[in-house]
Amino acid sequence: ERTWTRASAAGNLSTFAPTPSEEKPVDTDHTWTETSATIRVAGLDRAVRILHVTDSHISRDPETEPPYDDCSARMHAAYSSYDTSGAFRDQMQRAASERVDLIALTGDQVNYPSTSSVEFIADEVERTGIPHIYTAGNHDWHYEGLPGDSGDLRRQWRAKRLAPLYRGAPSHSSLEIGNLRFVAIDNATSQVDEAQFEFFRQQAAHGIPLVLLCHIPLALPSLREDGLRPLCGDPIWGAATDRNWKIERRQRWPESGNAPSTTAFYETISQTPSLVAILTGHIHMDRADPIHDSAVQYATKAGIDGSCRLFTFLPLD
Repeated sequence: ERTWTRASAAGNLSTFAPTPSEEKPVDTDHTWTETSATIRVAGLDRAVRILHVTDSHISRDPETEPPYDDCSARMHAAYSSYDTSGAFRDQMQRAASERVDLIALTGDQVNYPSTSSVEFIADEVERTGIPHIYTAGNHDWHYEGLPGDSGDLRRQWRAKRLAPLYRGAPSHSSLEIGNLRFVAIDNATSQVDEAQFEFFRQQAAHGIPLVLLCHIPLALPSLREDGLRPLCGDPIWGAATDRNWKIERRQRWPESGNAPSTTAFYETISQTPSLVAILTGHIHMDRADPIHDSAVQYATKAGIDGSCRLFTFLPLD
């Protein structure tokens, strides 16, 4: 078990913000293990429990629609040694038995947007009777080898196939449970556009303790120091550091690097006093990295083998 509090965080603060916020961050206390986290938050009116599941990489069957056979073969084979469907079913049964308040799905739940895979996930989540929030990962909407701009393809397949998984706008959404606000931002292209950035700023302006959900972790200094780069907001993100565009048969990241809105979003995170946690996936490992002196970014291990993380948010006395 690991513990992190405001008093012990001084040496780990994120340094990417040009100037600190004048507002005092909400008081928190974080304690976590590989599979759980307890976060005490000043201002909560009751306990809130959520199950975080990410990177399930489910493909129920090889894609049977002839136009997409070649586009699904590699990812279908990638996790064929795992019972990913069984693992997800077990996770949903755990959510029901734990009586959590929310199921948080942060992307790469499917290997590609096949109807059978999306319907399986939607049915399993619906069977729990528990509210959920979902944001896409870089594989959910991606058929490898389809020509076109990544942003356009994401919009197309979110609407055409992933729609049953959403409970709000695919690009950005929010919900509130027990005086805790959950905000989902789709950063599956490693970028955050102007509308998403403005939405986040509006949500944060309410002052309610906020939990951000996205697929790709923000490139905090501790992640960069450990060699986990380039992630969302990393200054080196761009064509020169795109190692996988050929094998994933997709559009290469641009020579120009990050969009200004992505950089602004990244810099704003450490200056958001209401932020208490970020929940992410993508890197298939357990991480807990301080953001500022009250917030931690959690990456949960890939759900392919049943891994998940149970978060308990409690009032801080």
